[in-house]
Amino acid sequence: MELLQFEDVTYACGIHQQDEDLPYLLMLHGFMGDHRIFDHLTDELCNFCNPITIDLLGYGKSSKPSDPNRYGEDRQINDINAIVEKLEIDSLFLFGYSMGGRLALQTAIEAPAYLKGVILESTTCGITDPQQRKKRRKLDAKWAREIKEDFEDFLSQWKQLDLFQSPVATDESLLKNYQQIQAEQHPDALAASLHGFGTGSMTPVCDELKQFGLPVLLLAGSADEKYQQINEYLVDQFPNATFSSIEAGHRTHLDNPSAFLSELKHFIDINTFL
Repeated sequence: MELLQFEDVTYACGIHQQDEDLPYLLMLHGFMGDHRIFDHLTDELCNFCNPITIDLLGYGKSSKPSDPNRYGEDRQINDINAIVEKLEIDSLFLFGYSMGGRLALQTAIEAPAYLKGVILESTTCGITDPQQRKKRRKLDAKWAREIKEDFEDFLSQWKQLDLFQSPVATDESLLKNYQQIQAEQHPDALAASLHGFGTGSMTPVCDELKQFGLPVLLLAGSADEKYQQINEYLVDQFPNATFSSIEAGHRTHLDNPSAFLSELKHFIDINTFL
């Protein structure tokens, strides 16, 4: 991993291949993850793209500000744009999973010029109802308190959530590694991230989707009822989107990596030269 130094923060970044005949794919992980959650995918990804994985702010080896305001969407969007500019990439697909998907979507809406397409796994465009947003902010704040008070207990409860249950058997070694990555995150940074960029804090962008003309691939697990419904709504909002349901839970990239990779390859292949 290379450390990219900016004015006030450092990002850990890994460029896994630089084949000039292939497009680049920047991958943004979800809450409590870091770049390592994609390690089991990179060899196959290198067959059809140049994958780039980063640790988002507060995660892995990137900076971990204590101020929740530093995790705000505008500043993280600026960070992603600065990373792309520093890497001098001109043919790029942007991928995001869950929290990373929310950031990927907002980044794409704000700065679509350098993108060829966007892939969103288990992602929402935000909560439009003010009362529901307020309710979600309270939940995010509750989680932040629990993380700081007893991170081990929070992790135990988190992995039991229904949305992470898969209809197909998840590779045990991959699952164990995934949980270890989560356990190695810094509780104070996770809490700050929740306060600054939790789903309840994110400005909803649902009304902006109909003007977004780039190709979009939406992915969700077949057993993840909440995000099945969200993506059935999203696919009708984008002018140029497809929705693929993968036999999996919330983490399609973990539960069913072969189907996940097949969807990414098809989408990237058909949109690379448009």
